[in-house]
Amino acid sequence: MTTTTTAPAGASAPPSRFPMRALLILSFGVLVTVTAESLPAGMMPEMSADLGVSSMQIGLLISVWALTVIVTSIPLSRALGRVDRRLVVGVSLGVFALANLATALAPSYGFAFAMRIGAAAAHGVFWAVVIVYATSLLAPSHLGRGLAIVTAGGTAATVAGLPAATLLAQAVGWRAAFVVLGGIALVIGVIVMRGMPRYVPAREVTADRVRGFWRDPSLPALAAFGASAVLIAVAQFASFTYIRPYLEVSARIEAEWAAALLFAYGMAGMVGVVVAGFLADRFPRSALVAILAAFAVAFAVLTVAAGALAAVVGALLVWGFAIGALFPLLQTTLMRIATERTRTLASAGIVVLFNVGIAVGPWLGGITGGETAPAVTTAVSAAAMVLAAVLGTVGVVLARARLAASAVR
Repeated sequence: MTTTTTAPAGASAPPSRFPMRALLILSFGVLVTVTAESLPAGMMPEMSADLGVSSMQIGLLISVWALTVIVTSIPLSRALGRVDRRLVVGVSLGVFALANLATALAPSYGFAFAMRIGAAAAHGVFWAVVIVYATSLLAPSHLGRGLAIVTAGGTAATVAGLPAATLLAQAVGWRAAFVVLGGIALVIGVIVMRGMPRYVPAREVTADRVRGFWRDPSLPALAAFGASAVLIAVAQFASFTYIRPYLEVSARIEAEWAAALLFAYGMAGMVGVVVAGFLADRFPRSALVAILAAFAVAFAVLTVAAGALAAVVGALLVWGFAIGALFPLLQTTLMRIATERTRTLASAGIVVLFNVGIAVGPWLGGITGGETAPAVTTAVSAAAMVLAAVLGTVGVVLARARLAASAVR
């Protein structure tokens, strides 16, 4: 079941065949890696007691992950630019698995810290190429639905993966959770390498080399979407980091209802993924602008109507739906407008930029409202999302111009 291709993305899959099995395998890979990303947050007391360090030091295991992804994703993905994407995905999952298994055996905090860096580097490479690889398996008419399936793994990690791993850690110890995640990742990596199609990106033609990378026609739109992505991530993580204080302090919702509302938020995200899969193949760019606008409205409602229970619940559901729909719509748009030589940069760049937002967002949320005035933080998120929507609209306009020019040529 190995076929080599250097054709443009999407050309390697027959238009009549939808590669559901391959996409589900990649989606499970996404679920495992995203679960591991935030895993220390769910088992902070257990890890802190066992490794003999403070909760803040356990929190640094998440921060160093984001920093590693920011620093390593683009250089490593560019260095591996001519390597079969099947091998890159499979080997990165293998390295990720070994690093997590080693974390489970960590004799000290320093060892665990080093293994988190190794796992994060593998995670960054995996995320930088998995969307490009999935795109190569899909016919153009299936791109949105296919990428929705792959990115659904990230939403499922939030809804089910992290809570399940946390329960496992509480039941049998935090080390068991890392063993399970590492074992699953290793199995997925082997399946990818043994049973998935090959895909080697095409070499640049001579004319493209002469023009130069920085004159690539897709770059203006990619830059606009990249700037929008940073603001989206900042807005998301500034407010979501303090969602429990918001519900209890600003919305005055009983603590026992918080878990149910967050579960509803996650389920709305899964619905968003499904809907985005259909929209991305029909109205990808206009749907993306609409989702960004809905994001901004949700944060605005959470700010001005914190005392109205129905408004808060409705805004949370819209927020969850929007974050679920956003990734498939954004990734589909990027893969459609990127050229062969900017496709990997687009995929890796979005990973890096979102991690910049992940790093900045909680800090911004803490200094603006934090635990004492979380509605101020949602106001900041609303402002950031308005600007993100403007930049996203600029990106859509540039994308349409780029695709129109390609059609003429």
